[in-house]
Amino acid sequence: MMRSSIVLNVDDHDAARYARSRILSGAGFRVVDAATGEQTLAMAESHRPDLILLDVHLPDQSGIEVCRLLKRAHHDDSVIVIQISASALSPSHATAALDAGADAYLMEPVDPDVLVATVKAMLRLHDAERSLARAKRQLETANNELRRSNEDLQQFAFAASHDLQEPLRMITTFTEAIAQELEPVLTENQRGYVRHIAGSTERMRVLIRDLLAYSQVGREGRPEGAIDLGNAVAWAMANLREQIEELGAKIDAAERLPLVWGDFAHVGLLFQNLLSNSLKYRRPGVPPVIRIQAERSSPTEWTVSVTDNGVGIDRKFQETIFAPFKRLHGAEIPGTGIGLALCRRIMEAHGGRIWVESALGQGTTFRLTFSAV
Repeated sequence: MMRSSIVLNVDDHDAARYARSRILSGAGFRVVDAATGEQTLAMAESHRPDLILLDVHLPDQSGIEVCRLLKRAHHDDSVIVIQISASALSPSHATAALDAGADAYLMEPVDPDVLVATVKAMLRLHDAERSLARAKRQLETANNELRRSNEDLQQFAFAASHDLQEPLRMITTFTEAIAQELEPVLTENQRGYVRHIAGSTERMRVLIRDLLAYSQVGREGRPEGAIDLGNAVAWAMANLREQIEELGAKIDAAERLPLVWGDFAHVGLLFQNLLSNSLKYRRPGVPPVIRIQAERSSPTEWTVSVTDNGVGIDRKFQETIFAPFKRLHGAEIPGTGIGLALCRRIMEAHGGRIWVESALGQGTTFRLTFSAV
């Protein structure tokens, strides 16, 4: 059973104090009384009330000064103080009461229903504020722990990526040296083994490179500025030129793509990964066709779409594809499973979003939001 709220009722007039105590006790509150400032401070310390009804005019000191002392003493879990006056407070007194920390003030005579409703409302508000403050502290703690965890993970990925590069170079170098020395006596099976070693080390090298890129996005304070998405797309297409020509792919980018806020290197890598994804997941025997368009979705935002005529993506996998190492087609289509995860990380670092719209056999559209310049 929850405890009743404790109300400290302070008034040097016995009749007024007694009347309020009867009203509040009848409403279910635990009421303790005080008649002076000194008694108020002592009772507040011993009973730890949830709310104090404090007369402005006390015989030994000002109720406003008592309020200030109460707020100072209970700063970690501030008690609610409602100041009460038998006459309307002057503007200067009202300001002084609020400056002293009073949460509200009432003028006597106070209707019993108004008094109970006011006390209950202030207690509910105080509980809500404390719950909100507690939730905020918990969120800040969780965010700090998550930030430390992410920093540790990024540092580990960075160190591991660099440390793994050297053994791979040694494996490749010595495998090539052995193959050259023994070339005249190698059997066809042995030559196949050498090719398998070379292929495996190359796949590992690509995976390490992609992991390193994934871990670095958002880590450095990279400078952002206005970038031309048309130039970023052109940069990505140039990096994929051989693959585009080999497949006979057609990439139809809008004649004028917008200026947006971002980092050119990261946005260029984003489009390179999206175009590479469309080229990989093409329909057999059908030349890839990719369209890149942009529309103003709000006064401060552009939405860019990258649409292909590929194999499409089943609806149940359309969120999974953005997770690291999630590959839907196994080993028959090369890749590390990092590309789309990297795209999402880049968009999040830019304060934007990326999502997919697709159906099996009907192609795929990736949509991205960028802040307009």
